Amino acid sequence: MKQEFKNYKILTENGYIYGSLVIEDSLIKEIKEEKVVNDDIIDIIIPGFIDEHTHGAMHYDFSTVKNVEEIEKILNFYIKNGVTSVYPTLLTEKNEVIFKQLELIYEASKTNKIIKGIHIEGPFLCKEYKGAQLEECLQTPSIELVDEYIKRSHGLFKLMTFAPENRNSKEVIEYLVKNNIVVSLGHSAASFDDCTMALKAGASNITHLFNAMKGIHQHHPSIATAALYYDEFYCEVIMDGIHVHPEMVDFIYKIKGEDKVIAVTDSLMAAGLADGEYKIGETPILVKNHDCVIKETGVRAGSTLNMQEAFLNTKKFLNIDDLIASKLTSLNCAKSLKIDDRVGSIKENKNADFIILDKDYNIKNVYINGEKKY
Repeated sequence: MKQEFKNYKILTENGYIYGSLVIEDSLIKEIKEEKVVNDDIIDIIIPGFIDEHTHGAMHYDFSTVKNVEEIEKILNFYIKNGVTSVYPTLLTEKNEVIFKQLELIYEASKTNKIIKGIHIEGPFLCKEYKGAQLEECLQTPSIELVDEYIKRSHGLFKLMTFAPENRNSKEVIEYLVKNNIVVSLGHSAASFDDCTMALKAGASNITHLFNAMKGIHQHHPSIATAALYYDEFYCEVIMDGIHVHPEMVDFIYKIKGEDKVIAVTDSLMAAGLADGEYKIGETPILVKNHDCVIKETGVRAGSTLNMQEAFLNTKKFLNIDDLIASKLTSLNCAKSLKIDDRVGSIKENKNADFIILDKDYNIKNVYINGEKKY
């Protein structure tokens, strides 16, 4: 089916143009630049957002959902907030729990094309910086377990958070990369040298920079130092202004530049809901003024952020235009996950994944593969 979206302000990889978007067979077939009719009433088309790190929303968590219908309630929340590609993120849990949830997310992916892969946050992490992860479920890196994840997810397992100071790290990182799984360093007390080894082995990302990791110290360079030092690393930032102070977000941006920062939500089941008591996995948390902490320890957990807010926050925190904000919320993530041939920007022959906004940046419609989802 052919569709044409006429008289829009369209955000391309080179900036805004005025014109029309022609969609056919789920792809962007043509971008036509045309004369502006009335700039005062024209709506905006921007690339759909990508969230590679999110645990849930609307009372549901990917680590505890029981069926595809519950997963779809989370996905619907993402879609209405502009997400067109997502990597459901599983916590460190018992093996049998992760295996079961991998199978379930795979089932949901058959009919929900928003799911582009699965992110497993653990279990090869560091106890000291485990954050909200279950300490009793942390494990030594194992190729055998990686194989089981690949098998149980039917190949949908595409991203793993990994602490490189653990035993067997080098060989397991190399194995993950060989199997087209992106390795993101995080929940870690790793030294600079540990991260250098991981980078050479193929690690390419950093999970929620500055959160759940050893910080910067002038005498003991660590994972946080390596994340900023090595140009190769893409760095996730939880873009709520709580996990990383806005001035520190700007600090990261000034060092890493517009092509290596990835805005994520790290959202929990509390996303979209009021303050109160919730869970991350089976761990009780408290939410107050959008700040999520573990009830027992007071340690900060994930967020209640959504990707539309993340997009607007990047503009506010960094004083950047829509083109760069779109890189941080879409294209950079697509490049880091090696799916930018299909998604991440509005370009001919890419998937027709886009958001229609009014001039005040309110979301009016969301399209995935050319199909109106919201």
